[in-house]
Amino acid sequence: NERQAVIPASTIKVITTATALRLYRPSFCLYTTVGHTGTIDETGTLHGDLVIHGGGDPSLGSAYRSRHTENFIDQIMQRALSNHIKSIEGRIVVDNSLFDEPSISPKWMVEDIAWDYGTGCHAFSYKDNRIEINLRYNGKSYDVTGVNPPNRFVVETSLTKGEKENITVKCENNRYTISGTIPKRKDRYRLYLSIARPDSLFITDLQEKFQTAGIEVKNSNLGQLPETTWFHYPSDYLGDIVHSLNVRSDNLYAESVLRLLSLSDHEKGSAEKGIDIIRKYWQNYEADSLELFMYDGSGLARNNKVSAKYLNCVLKETARDSLIGEYFVQTLPLAGKEGSVATFMKHGELPGELRLKSGSMSDVHAYAGYYTTPQNRYAIVVMINNYTCTRAQLKQKISTLLTQVLSKKE
Repeated sequence: NERQAVIPASTIKVITTATALRLYRPSFCLYTTVGHTGTIDETGTLHGDLVIHGGGDPSLGSAYRSRHTENFIDQIMQRALSNHIKSIEGRIVVDNSLFDEPSISPKWMVEDIAWDYGTGCHAFSYKDNRIEINLRYNGKSYDVTGVNPPNRFVVETSLTKGEKENITVKCENNRYTISGTIPKRKDRYRLYLSIARPDSLFITDLQEKFQTAGIEVKNSNLGQLPETTWFHYPSDYLGDIVHSLNVRSDNLYAESVLRLLSLSDHEKGSAEKGIDIIRKYWQNYEADSLELFMYDGSGLARNNKVSAKYLNCVLKETARDSLIGEYFVQTLPLAGKEGSVATFMKHGELPGELRLKSGSMSDVHAYAGYYTTPQNRYAIVVMINNYTCTRAQLKQKISTLLTQVLSKKE
């Protein structure tokens, strides 16, 4: 049944990331552009707006950013001070127009959107578009002991202990209301929730920096004025973004990469156009587009379906790519050691190297990747939907199957 399309969950990230590396190469960068409109007079007054054009960079301000560059806000401050700016008549404007709406797939489940893995994808992303909330049990309920970013959000909780996690989150403006139960054994707990407006968070952070430096932002609406560019701030290299998202299974990174794909043939990025690029690209190989039903780049949509044969084609053709094949293989986590497969086949039953992207959601478990021996490399796809055993039992069965099949390979 290798041609039967089934739910792939996060293994669909293999298609998103392989296509991106083949089209753009690992050294590619995205850029966030900073500048101002209007003019700066001799008193240090900017008669215009400070403008930030989002370039689709998911690594901007990210906790997982790997590139060692000057802090984005610090670089803006340095340029403002070098221009002797003492006040800004206009506003701080963040331009999100590079990506079309919607920022969230209409196929995602409503209950996923409140969490960090369901955060929206914007042309301007910032600090992973998420909020971290730390909780501690006080004997009756849970108190909020910390929020990151601090002093930006109001968090109200009504959380008690229960048999398992069952949490409801409501967010309106910058106020989060959290209720439900946390597993009994957990006295300390950490939640990661989505931020609907990362641009607003950034503007607040930058205004605070300006205030500390004595720069006043007056927020007047000055209309359209000529624009002067200050600098272009680079993202992580695409190869590092792909490695990070495959190891951590980062949905925001994956959705950003999907929209990047659409920019190869369109002025504005969108998920729909990115998916169209993927379909057209792999039609040039033996991948049958009738075996791919794709609605996002991350795999969060349960409507996604793909055949094992299609995934295998992507894996096989990408590994054969003389320019990025070996690089792509190394972006997948090492079974038994890294990422979501850190505990899978941990005891090293196989003599070769097994690198797999996993995928899981309710009633779905999947793996896609490579097994490499000194002589050969094999593409692997295992996707199971609607299983009747426990997930732990299923993982053990898959481990046994892979050991039996791959131990015979040289």
